[in-house]
Amino acid sequence: MRILIVDDESEIRDYLAGLPQWEEARCTVVGTAANGEEALGLMERTSPDVLLTDIRMPVMDGIALAEAVRATRPDLPIIFLTAHHEFEYARQAVRLGAADFITKPFRPEDIVSAVEQLRTKERDDWLERDSFFTAIGGETLCAERKREWLRDRGIEDGNFVLLYAELDHVHGLQYSRNPFALKQVRKALETVSKREGTTAWMSEASSGVYVLLPCRSDSETNASRSIEFAKRMIEACESQEGPSVSVGISRTMASFLKLPEAIGQTGVCMDYRMLLGKKTVLAFDAIETIVSEKEKESLSSVNRVAELLRTGETDGIRDSISAAYRRMLSVGASRKDIQHFCIGMVERSEDVLLEFGIEPDARTAVEIRETMLSSLILTDMMKSLERYLLDNAEEIRRLLSQSPKRLVAETKQIIDREYASELTLQTLAKRLNVNYSYLSRLIKKETGVNFTDMLWECRIEAAKVKLLKDDLKAYEIAYAVGFKDSAHFSMLFKKMAGCTPSEYKRQSGGKLQ
Repeated sequence: MRILIVDDESEIRDYLAGLPQWEEARCTVVGTAANGEEALGLMERTSPDVLLTDIRMPVMDGIALAEAVRATRPDLPIIFLTAHHEFEYARQAVRLGAADFITKPFRPEDIVSAVEQLRTKERDDWLERDSFFTAIGGETLCAERKREWLRDRGIEDGNFVLLYAELDHVHGLQYSRNPFALKQVRKALETVSKREGTTAWMSEASSGVYVLLPCRSDSETNASRSIEFAKRMIEACESQEGPSVSVGISRTMASFLKLPEAIGQTGVCMDYRMLLGKKTVLAFDAIETIVSEKEKESLSSVNRVAELLRTGETDGIRDSISAAYRRMLSVGASRKDIQHFCIGMVERSEDVLLEFGIEPDARTAVEIRETMLSSLILTDMMKSLERYLLDNAEEIRRLLSQSPKRLVAETKQIIDREYASELTLQTLAKRLNVNYSYLSRLIKKETGVNFTDMLWECRIEAAKVKLLKDDLKAYEIAYAVGFKDSAHFSMLFKKMAGCTPSEYKRQSGGKLQ
């Protein structure tokens, strides 16, 4: 395999390029670059099979490089090198379909192993199994089309149990919302599957990993086997010092076509997990016996408040908290019951904030938990919870009050005025006083393109005007409209205009030679 290495630190570039393990792995380093712009200039000349790039670099970082590469080579595997704390950058890398992550400091065998995996059947299996969950677990295809999908791939239908290992989010800790976490969990679960000699199909979801275990029709045997397997899954994640998980287990299903129902059952398990704590194994069949009526009522209250938070409805939140307070008094809830309820409410509210792209403040998250655990008086605990939830609701309401069309229009205006400067989505979002990930999703939803594409399109249009009006060379115009690399400018210009800058000038009767 042909490898292109990109890192702004020359020592790391030289170290990676000189690894003796490449020869044994039948790999060749075809080029090295100090930043994304240099790498783009090498792409066509070197034709790499794998791009191994750092995330944070000057001139053009790994995210911008990946976006540019995806425009011309959408299937090129990209492995990102990153530090543990670079979560904001890494989330974007996840969105761009990273083949793998290697965290610094790294071992040579980690790098080589990640590249070798791209050549093996293991990666094809990952993609095939993700496709299985998308096709069979979704609602797009009807039952007959799903049967055809299975037949076309030679997959024999049968009984199965579905397990779902969901991350136990601990806000404020280093791996909270860690974009590498799911890959860590998936690798840990695959280790369990291989060690147990069990055939397991896995697929990543938004907050966890699904594990499908083909099985016999004996429900009782399947239940005990699934619970033991789930316990080993939790232990495997702990042993690799990764994020902790809880596991929900569906009933035994008689057909793969029941996958959507099984997914729903594991989702119910995860709702109850909120009240039972972390590293919990919970089978759908056991919910009725494990969870008391008191806990069911608490869960209902948590779900009601979550819906009110999504609308920024403060009065409804006050009423729900008051109603929950009265119910707790009427049933004689213990201090532990109340703490479970309050912390569950805090965690659900933080998840709602994240849905809107609002990162919960780590210090506040720790303080509210300390308050919940240290308060001896029920009224004090409920008042603190109410204040916390109302603050979150106010933040969401402020975000909702900003018209999406107005934000996108202001984004376009800033790009039109300042396209030649070093505009980034992060700095622009800060000027508009919104979360940058929220703005990114908004731009994509309203325009169909991402921020980078919008900026590049504006620069290319400005370049067309300059080509016709100014007596400048193509590379001079590239720098004048904000590009740092004339080769990158020429590549994008040809892609968008259908011809090179010189050809465009000649066809339009201009002066550029």
